[in-house]
Amino acid sequence: MLELQLFGPSQASYCNRPLPGFPNRQSYLLLCYLLLNRHHSHHRERLAAFFWNEYPTAVSRKYLRNALWQLRQALQLVGASADEYLLISDDSVSFLTSSRYWLDVEVFEATVTRCQDLSGYELTPEQAAHLEEATDLYTGDLLEGIYEDWCLYDRERLSLLYLNALSKLIAFHEVNGAYERGLTYGARILARDHTREKVHRQMMRLYWLLGDRNAALAQYKRCAQILREELGIPPMKETRLLYEQMLHSQFDPTGQPARHGDSSPVMARSDASIPPLTEYALQKLQHLEGLIEEISVELRHIERLISSSLPDAVCTEN
Repeated sequence: MLELQLFGPSQASYCNRPLPGFPNRQSYLLLCYLLLNRHHSHHRERLAAFFWNEYPTAVSRKYLRNALWQLRQALQLVGASADEYLLISDDSVSFLTSSRYWLDVEVFEATVTRCQDLSGYELTPEQAAHLEEATDLYTGDLLEGIYEDWCLYDRERLSLLYLNALSKLIAFHEVNGAYERGLTYGARILARDHTREKVHRQMMRLYWLLGDRNAALAQYKRCAQILREELGIPPMKETRLLYEQMLHSQFDPTGQPARHGDSSPVMARSDASIPPLTEYALQKLQHLEGLIEEISVELRHIERLISSSLPDAVCTEN
């Protein structure tokens, strides 16, 4: 079976025999592109123009033929049949998904997608276990060390899926009392993007539940410093309220945090006196606020990526 790991330090093997030089050869990059777009057939002329757009059509098609020949040779060298994995015609090229192969990206994405509509609090232990296995597959960004334009979108998309999966696991372990395990997933997120304010709040809660009030307060101070230095903004009102509650030992982890000096029902613990429809509406509102916050964080993250790439883009045009 052909086994391919595209996360982190990428590698590929057939029956435990590694493909030499993977993924840095042009033929292997072509294979990676076909894998990431494995549900589509690719017209040869468009594929040639996509990889070798700086050359005339006849030359780019020649380079495509050479890359496919080299890929065939590399697979045959380790005992694999190229025809088992590649469907090559005069007009198109595609990866055969009916073949015997294992792809870490496919397993990761399928597992994460199955839990996409669930919050971390709604996960079953079995779903959480599968999600943990999927996140363990993410040993680094997609095709680390490869900077081709065609992989940047998938790299960012899969990175966001990974971070959101970790966030769900934090919530799952909080509600199930595994606070230290939840903290490890929070640390993994902040190691990649320490501006995620929701994660700082989750970690504040977890430290508090562990009985470490000082660590919870210190987490807020780190969050405030990062937001100030990185984004030039203060923490959100919700984060400041959580800090104030913890500072004055008024935080109630058994329900929704109550506002300091305020009895607003939006932030207070659910009460039997609240009509069911009103309580449901408040829960939906809180969920919507969380989604808005996550979207805002993602937009800020994308803006930073765009800003950091602008100088290179200018140089390329010149």
